[in-house]
Amino acid sequence: MSLRNFCIVSVSFRSRIHEHACAICTNDITIDTRFDRYIPEKEFCMTKQTLRATLEAGPVLMAGIYDCLSAAVCEEAGFKAMCLGGAGVAASSLGLPDIGLVSFGELLNTASNVIARSKVPVVIDIDTGFGNELNVMRTCERLAAAGASAVHLEDQTFPKRCGHLAGKDVIDTKSYLSKIKAAAHALKGSDCLLIARTDAFYVNGLEDSIQRCLGALENGADLTFVEAPTSRDSVAEIGERVPGWKMFNLATGGGSPSFTFKELTGYGYNLVSVPGVSMMSAITGIRETCRAVLGDENDHHIAKFGMSPRNIFEIVGLNDWLAKEAQFVDGAKAGAAEIRPVEKA
Repeated sequence: MSLRNFCIVSVSFRSRIHEHACAICTNDITIDTRFDRYIPEKEFCMTKQTLRATLEAGPVLMAGIYDCLSAAVCEEAGFKAMCLGGAGVAASSLGLPDIGLVSFGELLNTASNVIARSKVPVVIDIDTGFGNELNVMRTCERLAAAGASAVHLEDQTFPKRCGHLAGKDVIDTKSYLSKIKAAAHALKGSDCLLIARTDAFYVNGLEDSIQRCLGALENGADLTFVEAPTSRDSVAEIGERVPGWKMFNLATGGGSPSFTFKELTGYGYNLVSVPGVSMMSAITGIRETCRAVLGDENDHHIAKFGMSPRNIFEIVGLNDWLAKEAQFVDGAKAGAAEIRPVEKA
């Protein structure tokens, strides 16, 4: 590869220079050593409303996503924010259960791709932060640099597991707040918010959960998040006693009661995530379609969707890419046409 107009650019993050944040820039691409992959320059230039600004405009109903395609569909549907959950990354990218098997590199790869193609704020589930305070800081720095709008950090012991599975445990409050403080320090000066999640309700009950939330706010968290409270009264009490912005995980079929978005905002929750909106519907849709195709031995069931290959690509930006191509390639518009079967007379 020929590097034209070669220059070295030191990228300042949180108003100080980091050695790992140096990038080699050319006219065409940026080679970013933070991500160990080639990143188009426009990924650095992409502008989107911050989660802070979105929350300041009012409560937000957030879609749970697991990859770039689910993100594209949820964004097209009209969601104003999305959350890339650890369970989704484990199941979709790795074919694994959510029991602490995902590495930071595997999460970062999926998160970077999702963030790069999304125009709305993306929240990233960072589980327990992948280690101690130093690991938490590095995790937060890398994701903030990738453009994450928020991260949520939890207090489970390692290896952690889905917050709606039994058998989980939590670290002591002092250790949890130390990690929250480290994360807040790492994110200072960025547009990435810190959501402090606690799983203490299952282990220690309501009061400890609330005290952990209050401590997290004192140590720099922007939002609090109690995972899997099991009664409506508990959900209401958390909303009343914990100040500031609060997140609720509307995990369908999980340990918490079902609520409407209006009910939760009435209790004082500002960010409501619906993790099953994409993954559960995808699993159900694929299962039903597989049964139909195997039973009928044709594609008639799929044809009922009224989709073509082009429709799929349009969801992930085909028209924008063709418009760019037309600016530089003669006859490129021919690539926009669809191939149709020839009907015999």
